[in-house]
Amino acid sequence: MAETNNTELSSRIQAGRQAVQAQVGFLHDQFGRAASHWKHDGSRVTDADLAISGAIFEELGRRFPGDDLFSEELSVGSSPLPRKGEWSWVLDPIDGTNNYALGVPVTAISLGLLRDGEPVYGFLYDLGRRSFFHGGPGQGVWDGDVRLQPQFGRSGRHERIIATHSPVDERYLPLISTILTKYKLRGFGSGALHLTYASLGMIDVCMDFTVKVWDIAAAAAIARETGAPMHFLATSPFPLQQFDLKMKPVPYCAGSPEAMAEIVPLVERLLGEVHRGGKPEA
Repeated sequence: MAETNNTELSSRIQAGRQAVQAQVGFLHDQFGRAASHWKHDGSRVTDADLAISGAIFEELGRRFPGDDLFSEELSVGSSPLPRKGEWSWVLDPIDGTNNYALGVPVTAISLGLLRDGEPVYGFLYDLGRRSFFHGGPGQGVWDGDVRLQPQFGRSGRHERIIATHSPVDERYLPLISTILTKYKLRGFGSGALHLTYASLGMIDVCMDFTVKVWDIAAAAAIARETGAPMHFLATSPFPLQQFDLKMKPVPYCAGSPEAMAEIVPLVERLLGEVHRGGKPEA
């Protein structure tokens, strides 16, 4: 892996890798077995989510006591939390918890490192692929110790693959309806993996309407390194100023530059027509 002159960043990259890798065995051991509970918003959480979140932040907090530690599995009463320091960690201990609990192997540990609120490195362990993706601007993108290059355009111009989540807010239905008639749609159930796969060219575009900052903080750093544009349909969550478990979703799309040059004008036109009260045209 390329060396960096920034000692503080280097030490955190090393620590983030170690903290995530230390949880891989436990993640596999509890797959499809961990007990489920239900949070304030009706979403699922498992005992494994809580254990991984606690273990990763115990290690990072010990090594970097001045860093902000933000996890999806914090107590709701503890948020919103302002970003206080230069360095912040944003964690989704198991992104794709429903998949994980039900034994569907499309799920990931997702840990993002932010500097002044901007993603600078991401760590994602993809359980199904047994791949440890990590990287960030100026640092390359890696699967373990193997450096990766994005392979944009592999699906072909006439076979574009778009990943998304459901359910979708009614205001986006005209857009989704048009996407369904033009492209191949996939729903993997993990926002972190959607963006990672789009950033590497494994799919053409991800278009998510339900994700929160903890879903994309890690993969956003990878997208910035590979050159996969991110287009937010509302306000970007970056630079992150505070961490709020009750935050609104941050709808966005991202993917290969060629596919995004095609998709973004379509998205803007359709959403613009809906906002103006018109009937969108395909």
